[in-house]
Amino acid sequence: MVYEIVMPQLTDTMESGKVVRWLKKEGDFVNVNEPIVEIESDKAIMEVPSLKSGYITKILADEGSEIPVGSVIAVLSETKEEKVEKEYTKPSVSEEKKEEIKLPKEEIKIESKQLPPATASPVAKMIAKQNNVDIKNLQEEGKLPIPAHEKDIKNYLLMHKLEEKALNLIKEYQLQIENLVKAYPDKERITLEDVEKYIINNSIPLKKEIPFIRKSLIKNLKKSLEIPVFHIFTELDFSNIPKNSGYTITTWFIKILGDCIYQSENLRTKTDEEFYYTYPTVNISVAVDVSGELYAPVIKNVEKKILKEISQDLEIIKQKARENRFSKEDLEGANFSISNLGMYNIISFDAIIPPGCSGIVAVGKIINNISKLTFSFDHRIINGKEAAEFIDLMQSKFKDLDYIKSLL
Repeated sequence: MVYEIVMPQLTDTMESGKVVRWLKKEGDFVNVNEPIVEIESDKAIMEVPSLKSGYITKILADEGSEIPVGSVIAVLSETKEEKVEKEYTKPSVSEEKKEEIKLPKEEIKIESKQLPPATASPVAKMIAKQNNVDIKNLQEEGKLPIPAHEKDIKNYLLMHKLEEKALNLIKEYQLQIENLVKAYPDKERITLEDVEKYIINNSIPLKKEIPFIRKSLIKNLKKSLEIPVFHIFTELDFSNIPKNSGYTITTWFIKILGDCIYQSENLRTKTDEEFYYTYPTVNISVAVDVSGELYAPVIKNVEKKILKEISQDLEIIKQKARENRFSKEDLEGANFSISNLGMYNIISFDAIIPPGCSGIVAVGKIINNISKLTFSFDHRIINGKEAAEFIDLMQSKFKDLDYIKSLL
């Protein structure tokens, strides 16, 4: 019996996934729940296990390709000898292929010793004559193709005008070599320094492909901007948080915020504009930076957890961030979010609500026990009065010494 492995939907917002690395090859046997492939979703790189045992009969998705969710990427069979009757084709690749810049080849080797007479187009012969290029000798040496055309003579001339390091930089910046030759008509050899000067003088940008995860983040940000949002700016006094409790301010903040959200039903709610969906638990995502990319791992069931458990969750998040190994479960299910830039000496700022969350709080630097907060709320779910009551509840919790002591 044949089993199809499809591109899984690893997150709620995932529309396609990128095949990073196959952990098995065709002909290998895999057990149930054994990792078979690494997939880059819109939020992280995750190992995807096989849901069946069997032999990998066919791999249909190449490493590096971006494949739509639901497309068949591999085929398993129960036995190694089993024939796959259905014809499979590789799934359509949605990722735009990076345009390659063709550089002149240094030489074209021709293995045959018996060469036909030197041939070239009339234009190629004219350019060769103007530049004292012996087409016949170069073809015999394998440095020009037979027949030679205009572009072949130009490429040969360009290769002899450019240093190898200069060619590498030209490729990186996707420059037109002819333009460089025109810029330095009197130079016998164009150096790396010449190319660098050309780039600066002409203010040429370095074109970089946007990473897959960043592309997905951009898509989600566009979705976030469709949410009708309003902001409330406030300050929070951390004076009553014990300095020697053994827990960070972040740990305390998550716990108290979670308890307040649990008492405020609308903050545990999301909408598809047809229905409201109110969740029974408080799941708070915390924005973290991993090598320049933004992730939002989720601390779940905050209302049930003690400070020690939240602190342990934060340590696990830090470890996974260092190793860049967040799972699907780590990144899904948030109904509220936190973004903290206080450690960068940011006094106050505004944050964008992630899809699926009722709101987000942006936390600024704590100065004399006071931090400026910006709350952003989804106005489809929460109105101004409800938001103000929630913030008032938070303020009172941070002032309540008996409540603070009860958390220890």
